[in-house]
Amino acid sequence: MPKYVLTGADGNLGRIAASFATEIAKPGDELVFTTYRDEAIPADLRKSWTDKGVKVVTATYDDIESLKAAFQGAEAVSLISTWLFGEGRRRQAQTVVDAAKACGVKRVCYTSFCGAGIEAENEEDIPFLPRDHHFIEKIIYASGLEYNIQRNYLYADNIPTLFAPSWKFSGDRWLVNTHGKAGAYVAREDCGNVLAALLLGRGEPNKVYEITGPKAVTNEEVFKWMCEQTGFKGEIVDLPDEELKSWWLDHGLPTDFFGDFSKLPMKLCIGDLLCCGEMVARGFMAETNDNVEKLTRRKPIPYQEALLQYKDFFPKP
Repeated sequence: MPKYVLTGADGNLGRIAASFATEIAKPGDELVFTTYRDEAIPADLRKSWTDKGVKVVTATYDDIESLKAAFQGAEAVSLISTWLFGEGRRRQAQTVVDAAKACGVKRVCYTSFCGAGIEAENEEDIPFLPRDHHFIEKIIYASGLEYNIQRNYLYADNIPTLFAPSWKFSGDRWLVNTHGKAGAYVAREDCGNVLAALLLGRGEPNKVYEITGPKAVTNEEVFKWMCEQTGFKGEIVDLPDEELKSWWLDHGLPTDFFGDFSKLPMKLCIGDLLCCGEMVARGFMAETNDNVEKLTRRKPIPYQEALLQYKDFFPKP
């Protein structure tokens, strides 16, 4: 009766993974989902899990004893990256790995990011977004634990939720730095389902999976399609990285996650925003594969379908 622990089941990705795990679990599988606080999971969602025999417990990446209590006797555990950047995120990952080793866990599953496999003499030469993931992957490799790592491409979901709200603020423009390159944006739902599949043993031991959307598209294509859905009249403007950085800094965008975003529709710090474009422009998201379908046994979601969930976020005339 193997035990699988999904941490962070209260988050956007974690909720998806949790629900899919309950769908694909085999008879006899023991599922434990963790949340940083009980109230973070809606009662009806929690009930849908517990009705299927899932145990929901409180544990956080900052409290190793709470993790040990959840991990005891587990075959495999998952680690979903938080919004922290830098030392905080890395410390959390080390805590999860330490707890897993202390409890005799066999395997850890990690949600990494494309580009994390870059080898560079100086960490600063690794793009901003995969930098922490590169470091955390090395923590996992050094642990001696078996692993499954998924390097997710950028979510298609981010375009309407994180970028579109700023288009009117920017003068009916989407300011980008993708330089006309195409990227295979992936649906968050697919990434969550992949995590559940890997946690429950559908992956090969000690393998890294790139998780892509079904087709590489340019931001220009995506923008045109979104505008067609609502009749919004805007333009997409590609800028050199430094010009885009200057524009947003001049308009008050914080340089780190802890800054004041209250007066801005853009909720990404400057490094995060710039790197989203950089990942596409440098070709990190150009290739596609069938990993989503192989692991989840479902076709990957086209970007249009992923975006339409958020049609209320689309700018209107």
